[in-house]
Amino acid sequence: QLSTRLPKTWKPQLFERQFYSEILDVTLTITVTMRTLDLIDEAYGFDFYILKTPKADMCSKLGMDLKRTMLLRLARRDPKLHPDDPARREAIYNKYQEFAIPEEEAEWVGLSLEEAIEKQRLLEKKDPVPLFKVYAEELISQLKEQALQK
Repeated sequence: QLSTRLPKTWKPQLFERQFYSEILDVTLTITVTMRTLDLIDEAYGFDFYILKTPKADMCSKLGMDLKRTMLLRLARRDPKLHPDDPARREAIYNKYQEFAIPEEEAEWVGLSLEEAIEKQRLLEKKDPVPLFKVYAEELISQLKEQALQK
């Protein structure tokens, strides 16, 4: 008896779950696997999972975008988070203080290569003011001050 063998394909079991982010103060509906749910439980919460997990382990553009947004909010200590309850806002910022990094660094977290190149190009494109114009304006203001003093 010969049977036709079919190649087995493996597909992950996906679940759509809602997660609440304390830092962003928003509920997100995200499609995840059981492993991701286990890792979130292991990290003691969604925000901790996103912030603790390195880029190589996350393998998710959405996850890295969320991480950048969270890090920027922590760096800026955004007053829009619970504007009516400053005590709760401070408690949240203190809870995640270990993940706070400078804003300039947080802006680059999780960018794809194309996004990073575009961001750098835009930064370099900003036309610097020539020094002779800066010095000319300083000289004019000094001359005006001297004229007023006389």
